[in-house]
Amino acid sequence: MSKEAVRYKDGKKVDVTLSGAVNVGDVVPLGTSMISIACTSGLTGEVIACDVEGIYEINAATADTITVGGEVYFDHVNRVITTAADDGAGTNYARAGVAVSAKAGAAAGAVLVKIDA
Repeated sequence: MSKEAVRYKDGKKVDVTLSGAVNVGDVVPLGTSMISIACTSGLTGEVIACDVEGIYEINAATADTITVGGEVYFDHVNRVITTAADDGAGTNYARAGVAVSAKAGAAAGAVLVKIDA
């Protein structure tokens, strides 16, 4: 009997064709279902490796109160983590994962995010 599935990679990194230039450490949304983190810098059209697992410190929206365990999203326009799934005008944000640190509302700062698929 042949295998139904053959392991391709460990799944901690994926290759991404860039739609714009990025620097190492930049958040790279993968559609609206997840984010990745650039492992290297790259230019439009290049293929780079991006992390899709791990805990990352990412700047958060100043107005948002973020709680540990709460689902968070990446606002690709303002380049911050937010608790909102969309901008309220029809643009969905990519799911970033789960917050593993908290941030008070009306305070600038970053949160730790467990990124995952």
